[in-house]
Amino acid sequence: MHQLPRTVAIAFYALFVALPLGVLLWETVDGPEGFGFSAWSSILADPVDRAQLGYSLALAVSSTAVAVLLGFGFAWLTFRTDLPCAGLLGPLGIAPLAVPPILVAMGFADLVDAAGFVPCALLLGISYSPFVAVLTARGLRSVDGRTYESAWLARGRFAAERMLARLVAAEVAAGALLAFIFTISEHGVPEFLTVKGKNWHTYAEGVFANWQRRATGVTHEDIAAPIVAAVPLVAVIVVALFVALRLRAHSNLRGDPRPLPLRRLGRWRFVAFAWPLLYLAAGLGVPVVVMGLWAAGSTDLTEPMSLEVVRQSFRAAFEEAGDNMAFTVAVAVTTAFGLVAVSAPLARIAARRTQLVDYLCVVPLAVPAILLAIGFVRCFNSVSAVRVYDVTGDFYDSPALVVVAYVARFLPFGVLTLSNVVRRVPTEVEEAAELCGRGPVARALRIHGPLMLPAMWSVGCLAFVLALRELDVAVVLPAGNPAVVRKLSNIVHFGGEDMGGALALLLLASAILVPVVSVLITGKKLRSLS
Repeated sequence: MHQLPRTVAIAFYALFVALPLGVLLWETVDGPEGFGFSAWSSILADPVDRAQLGYSLALAVSSTAVAVLLGFGFAWLTFRTDLPCAGLLGPLGIAPLAVPPILVAMGFADLVDAAGFVPCALLLGISYSPFVAVLTARGLRSVDGRTYESAWLARGRFAAERMLARLVAAEVAAGALLAFIFTISEHGVPEFLTVKGKNWHTYAEGVFANWQRRATGVTHEDIAAPIVAAVPLVAVIVVALFVALRLRAHSNLRGDPRPLPLRRLGRWRFVAFAWPLLYLAAGLGVPVVVMGLWAAGSTDLTEPMSLEVVRQSFRAAFEEAGDNMAFTVAVAVTTAFGLVAVSAPLARIAARRTQLVDYLCVVPLAVPAILLAIGFVRCFNSVSAVRVYDVTGDFYDSPALVVVAYVARFLPFGVLTLSNVVRRVPTEVEEAAELCGRGPVARALRIHGPLMLPAMWSVGCLAFVLALRELDVAVVLPAGNPAVVRKLSNIVHFGGEDMGGALALLLLASAILVPVVSVLITGKKLRSLS
């Protein structure tokens, strides 16, 4: 009985990670003339592909630099200095993560011309800067203040600051690499800006374009094109992930360190206050304000903005897209529970048996979301799968496919987080639990569960927010068409900004319910970038 969760988790990985990606890989070598690598000869053979990969790399590097600048600055100022209202601003640093990147792009595109390379890099950097901010804060929190003070007294402030920079460098770099991984495979924002007049394309856009044209292909190479086209992108992401995991293994996390002493900003306190405000305004304020203006009728030139228009927009959002909102929230909640259920057993295997599981579970992050979703289509919309549906019911067109695709996509966050928690629990505790004479279920509920519950809650909250904002998977899977973020992306093509603004605000309100519920249930205040 106690092996059941582990068996289910391994089966999930095999069925919804290994199988879709394995089917994709097999289709590239299984041609009409038998096994061969003829389709792979087209990798980067086209100058257009090389140009798209160059744009993707340049965009990812530029966006990561923006993310580091914004995220590191926010975390350092709110956690490390005597900045005014730091205790209030700190917990808000995670808030921009709840805003889908497409909403950030839509908000800024409504105010300025955002079709160029620089605006695209800025928008993606803003959207993924919370990764850098959160990991930087975690690195600063892990440094014992007594160590810093000892270095200061022995060798001076400059030497102490150098030591501090060295201790938090791994966390900052890991956050930067996460931002790099997401931006280099981002499809939604570059595609949105293409509609707005951008005349260059990223590699993810090229992969998706190949996928849309697959039905017109008559050769094996044409059909395999969207898969082999992503190989260079996957190779770059794999390298970045490997570096991130190595940095994570050497991070300086401790049990209960004393907080670092605050740096006094003096006369610069109120000047520095502008940086956290810029961070929050760019990642949260602009999208919310623009969506509010849309809901008030700012895009309608025939009628002035008013509260009545706001009421009409929200009424239309509930009437025309209420089912979409219910679908999105239900999928996000189910994804959160599913991710925790699958990640916990895999995390225990990774922590207590082999670290190889950690590396295997980051595979869904190494593969661009577009390609992972294509794998689900090729696997679960095949002739063999359709025959199974005659008995089991249609799985491909059901919301269940979206849920398992999201769980597979976010699996690295769950496994890496929980395996880190398991490693920090002394093995003596588990050995004592086995000697107590209680069964495996009782030990899981009374001993292992309480130790991992806070981390499980964090993983569930993160999965809920990420599922609300996931666009790339929803774009490919037909079952994801009802998702609110998918409907919002259609506004670019078909209009309806007033209802779209109201719908976006409802989506953001759903995302912020998670920390609110957390505070109400636990009675604890949110820590800075907790």
